[in-house]
Amino acid sequence: MISTETMVTAARTMAEAAWDLDGSGNGLGELADRLGPQAEVHGDAARLVLPVSRPPGDALAQAREFRRVGDALREALGLPGFLGAHGHRRPPGPRTDPRWGRPFLRWWRGRTTLELRAGAEGPELVLEPSSTWEQWYQREGTGFLGVGQDSGLGIDHPRHEQPRDWEDLRLSLAVLLRTLPAETYALGIAHSMPLYGRIPGTATPLLFCIASDTRLHLDFTEYDVADTARGEHAAALGWSRRESLPPGRPEPRLDGEAPWRTDAGGPGEVDAGAMARLLVRTAIAAGVERPADLLLGGEGEHRPPYEFGFPGLGLRTV
Repeated sequence: MISTETMVTAARTMAEAAWDLDGSGNGLGELADRLGPQAEVHGDAARLVLPVSRPPGDALAQAREFRRVGDALREALGLPGFLGAHGHRRPPGPRTDPRWGRPFLRWWRGRTTLELRAGAEGPELVLEPSSTWEQWYQREGTGFLGVGQDSGLGIDHPRHEQPRDWEDLRLSLAVLLRTLPAETYALGIAHSMPLYGRIPGTATPLLFCIASDTRLHLDFTEYDVADTARGEHAAALGWSRRESLPPGRPEPRLDGEAPWRTDAGGPGEVDAGAMARLLVRTAIAAGVERPADLLLGGEGEHRPPYEFGFPGLGLRTV
């Protein structure tokens, strides 16, 4: 819709103007006039929206375009203080509902923040009061959020209830996994989320790793689990053995690789329901007695230069 040069110039103009905006909406009309007819002011919410482009509707094209725009803005504005994905609960603002994912980058400018977000038809730049999104996130945020380690910013992650039963956990996992590779691709990041399990008679072993960059992979580590999840039983549950492993019963390897892996696909390809069911039935077979005994490894939250939270899962961190 607009060239990269024009988009970067507009973003710089919005970011510089944001420092002088008080969050009430005053000055947005004048700023919109400077940006051109495509800029739209939502007066009731003190919000200015500037569409950037309209790529084809498939998930890969949308993620690739968001990544292109985000990379250009990082170079122009520096690292955003916040980045992540909004999850299934829609943040304040116009109803966009992009089914491929809801990634965002946010540059804090005092009482006003510049955000690059996934709009209904493509990426868009948004200026809005900082408190609008921050207050919403701390009450209702799902998805995942990274806070820049050197940004000087802080925010409390919402404390949602833990999964009440295995079906509740399955639904939470499916919501996260469905769009995760599209969102990590779009943001230019890689997630590696370890999940540990409290199993009677063990020392809470590592069970799974959810790894996502341009594709989503699920790993299963069968050490210190019940026999019903080992070897041929793991294969029967739906896991594939890593090609690098020798035949026979997998043993711990010096390279730390899990013996079992599933390639869940790239943007728009993930059968999230099937992947969530795989994780849940494997956890049960491994000996995890209740969903509250599945724990998120804290090392998965520490991904320099960001610290991440995953409130949508409702899992405790160890």
